Amino acid sequence: MAYVKSNPFTKGTSGTVGDMMNFRVRKGKTIIGMKRGPSTKPPTEEQQETREQFVIASLFAQDAIKDPAIKALYQKAAKGGQTAYNVALRDAMNPPVVYDVNISGYKGTVGDLITVKARDVITPKSVTVVIFSQTGAILEQGDAVIKTNDRRIWTYTVTAANAALTGTRIVVTAMDLPGNTTERTSTIS
Repeated sequence: MAYVKSNPFTKGTSGTVGDMMNFRVRKGKTIIGMKRGPSTKPPTEEQQETREQFVIASLFAQDAIKDPAIKALYQKAAKGGQTAYNVALRDAMNPPVVYDVNISGYKGTVGDLITVKARDVITPKSVTVVIFSQTGAILEQGDAVIKTNDRRIWTYTVTAANAALTGTRIVVTAMDLPGNTTERTSTIS
């Protein structure tokens, strides 16, 4: 693959030349590469799963840019030469990330705070918290609330008392707009 730096004849050119070379423009740069033909090998199971995931993500992105409000969210997250479609496709292909669950404020009393840091291509759609007793019974569950000045921080306010903290599990689930989820579990020892 070659990059054209300063050639007025090929700058901005895209397409196939002579059934041998492909020209394309990405982020203002013209890229030249050999034309590839179809693979003669049958796709592996993993390749088929990836293709299916791509089709689903592509359908989500197409629907997302039809809605002006959602398209605006994705366009705001676009960088460089990206479009709202590119960002929506990336969002659909990747689940959100829960990179911190702070349970130090959880003492088993009503009003305690559990803080979650989660991020995605755009702000996650929701963050839910489920608190399990040491026996595995659900003590409570609910939605965390996003902090207004930092869209990565979510806070959950405890609504039920828990006298036996040891062995308590706190499960946090973040969901993005396409419906991808990520779960993170913390256990009190």
